[in-house]
Amino acid sequence: MNLLASVLLPALLASSLAFAQGDVANGRELFRSCQGCHNTANDERKAGPSLRSLFGKVTLRNGRHVDDESVREIVLDGWNGMPPFRYSFRPAEIDDLMAFLHTLKGKHANTPSAPGAAYFKAYCLRCHNPDSRTSPGPDLRGRYTPEAAALVEDGHAGAPALKEWLGEPERKQLLEFLKSEGAAGRGAK
Repeated sequence: MNLLASVLLPALLASSLAFAQGDVANGRELFRSCQGCHNTANDERKAGPSLRSLFGKVTLRNGRHVDDESVREIVLDGWNGMPPFRYSFRPAEIDDLMAFLHTLKGKHANTPSAPGAAYFKAYCLRCHNPDSRTSPGPDLRGRYTPEAAALVEDGHAGAPALKEWLGEPERKQLLEFLKSEGAAGRGAK
């Protein structure tokens, strides 16, 4: 048994260290192709979650522990709408990208916002971004209608039914935000 542990333990340590090895500068350059969907400057969500504090977190959005194996698996195989990059990068480039991702250990910043603004950003802004010329949905600033409640509840145009994702208080906060000056101006940005 000790012989098995003395052989397996060094092999496991070596394989986990291999994930962290790589050229950080090259990984940063490779990450440029990820910046359209992932933010590293702050905790604001783009199409995908912010990675500013990726290796400072305990769990990923898929519920798995943040470690090299889990992050690498998501990069290679994709998850929840993120495309797989297994055939986009060579293995050495994936090592470089992982080395760069390991530098993302910032602590989460608490940014106060209007109730409902976070839900708008997480669930609506991708399609209803007033700052984007390519957003498929209309700008919602100042355009609240009573029908919005049904669209939030039941989903629309490929958007999920938020009654299955958010509790009633959170959905009410989102609707209040849409009615408020927040969605009519600065808060939706």
